[in-house]
Amino acid sequence: MTPTGVLGLEVRVRAWVPMDDEHTLAITIGRGAQGTRKAGRQVVGPTETLPNTSDWHGRFRCVANACNDYLIDRKAQQTVSYTGIGSIFLQDQAVTESMGPIYDRTNERLGSSDAMVIRTRKRLIDAAKALRDTGKVPPGVDDPSVYAVRSGGVVLPRDADWIEATRELRRAWVEHPGLSRAVLGGLPAV
Repeated sequence: MTPTGVLGLEVRVRAWVPMDDEHTLAITIGRGAQGTRKAGRQVVGPTETLPNTSDWHGRFRCVANACNDYLIDRKAQQTVSYTGIGSIFLQDQAVTESMGPIYDRTNERLGSSDAMVIRTRKRLIDAAKALRDTGKVPPGVDDPSVYAVRSGGVVLPRDADWIEATRELRRAWVEHPGLSRAVLGGLPAV
């Protein structure tokens, strides 16, 4: 779940579902942001897709892809975003796909700034082994409340307990009618 600007206002969730060893279906779910808008100097909007085909991997394919250099805009690369790629989602896709279908992790040199990657991988591997070896269901699978959260940003007083101060804003399925993007005060919203 990516931070979506104003906490409690928008909902955007992305999920990646493996289809086989070399293909992944990316799913984006959103509510609250309508159409295209500016995020800093970049335009953010729905990703354009190719027409669906009948083969297994022929649905939900982006027009911008590795075969056409993700439609890099060289003028935008000089003035808007150093990538020249039209959306954050496509920038992420370009970086992910540039690693190839199966990344050789023996070449990784993870450091202290990668602590979350290391911990997340360890938790996933430990949970998979526990399920395989003892049938223990991974944490959170049978507890839907762990998925009922929102992400986003909020400005709080320096001495605020952020967990307590944002408790209601982080709850899913709760409307906050007083919120608007205007509270960002001209700051770029992603």
